[in-house]
Amino acid sequence: MVLTLLVLVQVWRIQDLFPGIAMPGLPVLGTVAVLFLLGLDQDPRRRLDTLEQSVVRAALALLLFATLSIPGSLYPRYSVIFVVTDYLRSVALMLMIAASVRGVGDLRRLAWLQIVGVTLFCAVSLARGQVDVDGRLVVNAYYNSNDLALLIVSTLPLTLYVWRRPTGLVGRAVVLAATSCVVMTLGRTGSRGGFLAFVVVAGYLLAGFRGIATSKRLAAVALLAILLVALASDRYFARMQTILHPSADYNWRGKSETGRMEIWKRGIDYMLTNPVLGVGAGAFPMAEGTLAPEARELRQYGREFKWSAAHNPFIQIGAELGVLGLIAFIALLVGAFRTLAKVRRGPPAEAAVLAQILTACLVGFLVGALFSSMAYAPYLYMLLGMIVGLARTAAPRQGHVLGAGPGLSRSAPDLMGVPQF
Repeated sequence: MVLTLLVLVQVWRIQDLFPGIAMPGLPVLGTVAVLFLLGLDQDPRRRLDTLEQSVVRAALALLLFATLSIPGSLYPRYSVIFVVTDYLRSVALMLMIAASVRGVGDLRRLAWLQIVGVTLFCAVSLARGQVDVDGRLVVNAYYNSNDLALLIVSTLPLTLYVWRRPTGLVGRAVVLAATSCVVMTLGRTGSRGGFLAFVVVAGYLLAGFRGIATSKRLAAVALLAILLVALASDRYFARMQTILHPSADYNWRGKSETGRMEIWKRGIDYMLTNPVLGVGAGAFPMAEGTLAPEARELRQYGREFKWSAAHNPFIQIGAELGVLGLIAFIALLVGAFRTLAKVRRGPPAEAAVLAQILTACLVGFLVGALFSSMAYAPYLYMLLGMIVGLARTAAPRQGHVLGAGPGLSRSAPDLMGVPQF
């Protein structure tokens, strides 16, 4: 229950959605409380010392490089605050989720938690948000419209997972209502990166997914596509058509100093200029405002250059933490995919299906994140925590407790057989 509250606070920012419940120090208090309860828990399936995963090692290495980057940061004080109050808690969240998972039953509850979180965020954003001149939803909360589209697409595969093991008609009605809400919000965001991620995830579910009948996968993807077409406006699809003409967009190289390609080019230059530990954790916008050639030129005339985000996680990490940090970040993602591949190849069938679902979530996140600054995002680290937790429960030495959890048998036969709708 405490971990649920922590996820809602740290990942889905309910304190921003409902300012009346905001309390200073609540995320830190939640983190300490979960760690304290894990320490008291006598269940042998819940142990931090069993997380012998390449994903965990890469995440800790990345945290180390972020810490080492502080002394040479362009803004040391901000980097300290960023690492201690933001990134450290993301890594801690990954470890706590991975350690708290006792079996697939817990992972299913986490999947429901993600669906509830994204639906709540979307519902509040639709109710309170405004539409700008381009017809895009203005999200008045922690995430902007592009970030929200990314989180929506990354969570959609989990709806397929909970749909195939519902609690009855009520459960399926809730899943359908939640899916309709988040797909409507996806159409309102007008995010082209989110649309590309949606297409890639749909392609993966159709071509790369196993364990569910092809006809049912086709029906699921068709339903998502129909919902998007029905709930999105004509302006949304007109905006998506601009993807076919990238050179006409302001993000194309040479079109605008604040376009993504120009930002990426400068970001690569920051990394090559500071290859060891970068410009400092969280300091990419400061580099834009101080190191960019355009910034130096404008300062001669008493003007300021826009402090832009990196809009790409690899360039963000490379520029802020240097080449070694970039290697650690790539190792983190490669380790996650390799872990999922290993679970997909082995028994039991339920774990293999969930591994494919989480693969779709991770693919959706990475494709959408190519255009966003989400390298340190709590959502990513929650997803990684679920992956590590799944690997622990599916390991041969722990396979006998795969389905364990409150109200579940340790050898539940429905979790060991071929999954059915």
